[in-house]
Amino acid sequence: MKRKRLVLILVLIVVAAGLTYVLTRPRSEIVLTGIVTTDQVIVSPEIQGRLQSLMVKEGDSVTNRQLLAIIQPQEWKADVAYYSSGVEQSAAQIVQAEADLKFQESQTSNQIWQAEATLASTQAQREQAVADLENARLTFERERDLYRREVESRQNYDQARTAYDGAKAHADSLEKQVQAAQAALALAKSNVEQNAARRAALEASIHQKGAATAQMDKASVRLDYTQIRSPINGIVDTRAALQGEVLNPGQAIVTLINEDNLWVRADVEETYIDRIHLGDKLKVRLPSGTVREGTVFFRGVDADYATQRDVSRTKRDIKTFEIRLRCDNRDRALAVGMSAYVSLPVGKNAKN
Repeated sequence: MKRKRLVLILVLIVVAAGLTYVLTRPRSEIVLTGIVTTDQVIVSPEIQGRLQSLMVKEGDSVTNRQLLAIIQPQEWKADVAYYSSGVEQSAAQIVQAEADLKFQESQTSNQIWQAEATLASTQAQREQAVADLENARLTFERERDLYRREVESRQNYDQARTAYDGAKAHADSLEKQVQAAQAALALAKSNVEQNAARRAALEASIHQKGAATAQMDKASVRLDYTQIRSPINGIVDTRAALQGEVLNPGQAIVTLINEDNLWVRADVEETYIDRIHLGDKLKVRLPSGTVREGTVFFRGVDADYATQRDVSRTKRDIKTFEIRLRCDNRDRALAVGMSAYVSLPVGKNAKN
C-alpha cells in the first residue's frame, strides 16, 4: 500500500515538473490573431440627381471605367443644348462682324487715300491759282496806272481788270475746294475710330463666345458625370443606393474592394514590436489550414491599448501596435473579414 502511494507521489511529481517546464519554457513563436481587410472605394456621384439605373449587384466583378450607374441626364442635356446654341450664335455673329470690319477697314483705307490725293491736287491747283492771281493783280495795277496817265487804251485796262477778277474768283473757288477736301479727309479718318469701335465690339463678341464655350464645356462635363463609372478593377462589396433615389454629391452608390490589394492586419504587443521590421517575411495561416508567406509593409508608429485595460490601476496597461502584411492572393483564397493567424518568431533565433 505504501509502495503504491509512493509511486503515485512520484508520478504526480513528474507530471507537475513536466507541466511546469511546458508552461515556463521560453516560447519559440507567438501566434497573432489577425483579420483580412482592405481599403474600400466608395463610388458616389459628383452631381445631384435621380438614380435612373444601377447596373451591378453585390459580388459582381467590375473593371476600371465600367459603367455602374446612370443619373437622369435630361436636365444636363438641356443645358448642353442651350449653351451650344449660344456658342453657335456667337460664332455666327463673330464671322459677320469680322467680314463687316474687314470691308469697313478696306473702305476707310480707300477713302483716306482718295481724300488725301484730292486734297494734294486741290492744294497744288490753289497754289498755282494764287500765283496766277498775283500776276493778274500786278498786270491790272500796271494797266490801271497807264490808263490813268492815258498811255494805255480803255480796252487794255478792261481786259486786265477782267483777268484779275477771274483769277481772284478762281483762287477763291480753289480755296473752298481745299477746305472741302480737308473736311472729306477728316471724315474719312473719323471712320478709323468707328472701325476701332467695331474691333472692340468684335473682341467683346469673341470673349462672349469664350464664356459661352466654357459654360458649354462645364455642362458637358456635368452630363458626363451622369454616367458613374468604376475607378478600379474590383468587386462590388455593397450597394448603398436604390434605383429611383434622389442622390446628393458624395452620397455612396456602391462600395468596391480590390481583391489584389488585400492585407492581413494584426495587433502586436509592445513587448515584441521591436522584433518586426518593414519587409519581414512572416507565416500566415488561414482558417482552412493553408499557410502562405506575408510581407510586412506597415508597422504602426502610434500605440493603442489592448482590448482589455486594467481599470483598477494595479497593473500596467498592455499596449499594442498594428502591423499589416501583404499576401499573394492570385488564387483568391483571401477574403475581406476572414481570420488569419500570423506566426511571430520570438525565440533566441528570432531576428531582432
